[in-house]
Amino acid sequence: MIKSQPKYVFIQNKIIEDIRTGHIVDQLPGERELAKQLNISYMTVRKAIDNLVAAGALYKVPTKGTFVNNCETIKPATRNIGFFLDDRVQDSISSPYFSLVFRALEKEAVLNGYNLIYFSDFKDLDSAKSVNKIDGIIISCFPRLEYKLLELKKYFPIVLIGNSAADKSMPSVIIDNFNGIVEAMDYLWNLGHSRIGFITGLLDSCVGKDRLQGYISSLNKFGITEEDDLIYEGDYSYESGAKGVEKMLSLALPPSAIVCANDSMAIGAVKAIHEKGLEVPGNISIVGFDDITVASQIYPPLTTVAAPISEIAAGSVNMLISLINGVIPENKHIALDAHLVIRESCIALKCA
Repeated sequence: MIKSQPKYVFIQNKIIEDIRTGHIVDQLPGERELAKQLNISYMTVRKAIDNLVAAGALYKVPTKGTFVNNCETIKPATRNIGFFLDDRVQDSISSPYFSLVFRALEKEAVLNGYNLIYFSDFKDLDSAKSVNKIDGIIISCFPRLEYKLLELKKYFPIVLIGNSAADKSMPSVIIDNFNGIVEAMDYLWNLGHSRIGFITGLLDSCVGKDRLQGYISSLNKFGITEEDDLIYEGDYSYESGAKGVEKMLSLALPPSAIVCANDSMAIGAVKAIHEKGLEVPGNISIVGFDDITVASQIYPPLTTVAAPISEIAAGSVNMLISLINGVIPENKHIALDAHLVIRESCIALKCA
């Protein structure tokens, strides 16, 4: 069911439509006059106009009134929103994690009366190509592309997921990656593990950095010295998880547990351990991050930090639709909790 619009959103849409159709050319009627015409409260009209001013569609001149900012920037609504995924993500939209994200975004968009269109190349988001195809876009990308976001936000609203931007004017919905890893480390520590390895994700983003910092912070809390040999720089791929485990198992004193920055690497780690003739969790405990579908289906079922995918989708879609309607969210940056799902890939360490 499509959610009903607040009255001020109705007023915003009517003002924009009147501008598009030429009923309002330059200056708006006074707020009290509009309220009388529309038979609605003055405060509702004021909120609608203030939101359109904040969104850049209107501007106010003290003692003179409210004016249309730039008619050329006001385009017909498409009822389409976009989703862009950085091409550095292995397997792109077909990856185990982002396929779940896309389906959740699509479901939330449809519930709100929108279609979701997928973009995989920034060239397809060139303003001339996309400005009349979508009303706004949800973007998951790395900071290296932030300069492109600064250009895109001139043409339609943007909400970021995964990584936030240095430019805090761009709203974001992210995971509390740091504390998700801390919870996993606390769990292993309470099972008696003190020599714990970590396979990182890509470290040119806040996701990768925050998960690594959660690991390092936990070591400090436990009074354990950080060891370079127990940190392997992965790239979220199955293969890098396997390579990370192989390196750690070659150490004179291998870890008794390994935390991986995503489930794909954790699954690669489990496979590599089994190929060495060892057992999970009998010889080494493994923890992942994301809780992709296969995490509960492998042997042994994977203990992992579950990403709140449904909440990410709902938060980002609702925030984007608010921006499309000219409403500036009170909280433009949301960090959602991730929580540990305990299965069978970890075991208490036996005392010697």
